[in-house]
Amino acid sequence: MKLYVSPTSPYARLACIMCLEARLGGLEIVILDPWQNPPDLVRHNPAGRVPALVLDEGDSARVITESLLIADFAARRSGEAERLWFQNEAQHELGGVCLGIIDAAAAIMAGRMVTSGSASDTAFDSSPIAARRQGAMRRSLDRLEQLVAAQADALKARPGIAAFLPVVVIEYLRMRFGEAFDSPDHPHIAALVSALRERPTLAATRPLFTTFTPIGMASGQ
Repeated sequence: MKLYVSPTSPYARLACIMCLEARLGGLEIVILDPWQNPPDLVRHNPAGRVPALVLDEGDSARVITESLLIADFAARRSGEAERLWFQNEAQHELGGVCLGIIDAAAAIMAGRMVTSGSASDTAFDSSPIAARRQGAMRRSLDRLEQLVAAQADALKARPGIAAFLPVVVIEYLRMRFGEAFDSPDHPHIAALVSALRERPTLAATRPLFTTFTPIGMASGQ
């Protein structure tokens, strides 16, 4: 079983975290740059995107793509689906807000690439399109703060996808935008990130990781 990821993609990171939390047997994590259209990635996923989870070998290998589908597969295979997957409607709402923030940030990165060919060139960020995405991100972070505040104890007590997503969001924003989206008005988000960021599956997949060492986690760690 192979999981193709990049060292910067928040979508790939979410899939990676969930596969590690599920302790999928025989999992190999392949780190690559999807912008280079690696032949192995394109062969398994014609869209040329990460994440992609290859379940078996050979020409007829089954492949699961898209982060939520991989996360769902991992949760169901784990024997801990009750912990790992969304527990209620409030967690579903939280997940949707987080994915919306990721989508908006990724759209800005795509705009940078189209404009200048570099994700670090911020010329695109002053465009009306980028401004709209930035506004969406700020409003969504305000909403995320409310949702995390209402569920903080439950998210920390039994960490699953709804707890991992805010960490993925904040650490991706910090990697791409520095402190531009940090706010003292979001103390509950900050507390959740602080509580979970050193969890082994999160620490090992922090943005820009370029090597990977398999994680042995005791139950409940």
